[in-house]
Amino acid sequence: MDITELAEQTRQGDEKAFSLLCRQFTGLVKRYAWQSHVRSIAEEAEAEGWLAVVRAVRNFDAKLGVPLAGYVESQVKFAVWNLFKRERRRWQRETVLEKLAAADEEEKGHLLERLPGPANVSAEVEDSLFAGVLAGWLAGLPERQRQVIAATLLEGRQLTAVARELGITAQAVHNLRRRGLARLKRAYEGMYGSERG
Repeated sequence: MDITELAEQTRQGDEKAFSLLCRQFTGLVKRYAWQSHVRSIAEEAEAEGWLAVVRAVRNFDAKLGVPLAGYVESQVKFAVWNLFKRERRRWQRETVLEKLAAADEEEKGHLLERLPGPANVSAEVEDSLFAGVLAGWLAGLPERQRQVIAATLLEGRQLTAVARELGITAQAVHNLRRRGLARLKRAYEGMYGSERG
């Protein structure tokens, strides 16, 4: 009986066929699981290989014209390779932490002291949302008021420098900024007016 027939009987629940099928792929699983780059995790790699065999047998479709042996081999190969990549990422993170710990010992400090402090997530979200609302309000201002507010308040430039750039007096820049801020203040008060009433 060939392996395609064994796979079909396995899918129908025949345990003997499954056992025979596993014997067919034992060498393949061991070959990929005991490669030099995964030797330190060979038992896990072997388990991943066997899971890949089971999934491949369950999902195999003979109508696609791919031989079962080749399909199973590709599934085992990629399962072991993906396990290796996951483990490599974990090893790299551990190496970075070990280096930090070693540097920490040299500096006589503590590793936890160098980790970022707790963030105020709600304040960050609120600030982000308000920044979006503010950008909308700024977009609603007349162009000159928007330019002046952006230049003097957001960029922190001097009134005289902005006046020179726009070809107007510093007093005109001051007046444009004052009118723009008055509009923004009315918009802000309108935003919270329903909560006060």
